[in-house]
Amino acid sequence: MHKGFPANLRRLVHHYPSTSRAAEALGINRQQLNKYLSGLSMPSLATLRNIAAHFDLEPDDLLLPADRFAARWRPPMRIEGLPPRMRQAVAALLENMAQTRSTLSRFCGCYHVCIPLRTNPDRIGRAYTVISQEGDLTLVKTIMFATSRGELPGSRQPIKIDGIAQWLGERIYITDTQNVGQPNARLQSIALYPPALPSMPFLTGLLMTTNNARTRPIYSSPIVFKRLAGKKPKKADIEACGVFYRDDPRLDPAMIALLDGGSSSL
Repeated sequence: MHKGFPANLRRLVHHYPSTSRAAEALGINRQQLNKYLSGLSMPSLATLRNIAAHFDLEPDDLLLPADRFAARWRPPMRIEGLPPRMRQAVAALLENMAQTRSTLSRFCGCYHVCIPLRTNPDRIGRAYTVISQEGDLTLVKTIMFATSRGELPGSRQPIKIDGIAQWLGERIYITDTQNVGQPNARLQSIALYPPALPSMPFLTGLLMTTNNARTRPIYSSPIVFKRLAGKKPKKADIEACGVFYRDDPRLDPAMIALLDGGSSSL
């Protein structure tokens, strides 16, 4: 009944550096895993569920005919041609993203993001961020408007920033870049705490950013993400971004309070 299972499992295990590494990641004895791979043995239902969950699959997916399974499962990304040490580092990041994909999926959605402006602490910048997943990758796209007082968000071209998220140590880490290779290039790192209660809409943390320009040194700032209703971007939410004074009624007082509370404990 389950003749497709060994081939499907071999396809999954093939993306680990070795059978030993796969067995360790799956929490299975290596000798037992080899029996599954060769078709000499079938896992218990509990083990089958654990294997499926590890790869973000359903148990029935593992029992599909090999051709149907190949169409169902998307293998993790690989980066070829790197030096061995760099390849190991990138592989470890990709593997972590694959293993924590289901955890990060809880945070997929649309957000308003607020941060104090370093050049003017009386003002708050509000951006729009979408967290989504493609395969094993958790992607972060941010749109922001560098508006001045009295300007509407649409009066300037939006700044678009792409990043990637990792789940490590009960925190979300986001790394994004902007204008790489240009004089105004920027690299940002964000560490976020998930909410204490699932019903809370806020992610709080710390942003650290650096610029190519020598006049703009590395600095850090508290940052707050507020989850918005719905799973698809809304034009009104994007247009609500820009630069505001702290006492502007359009800003959420709860976000301002969280910003003023700081994130030094990170």
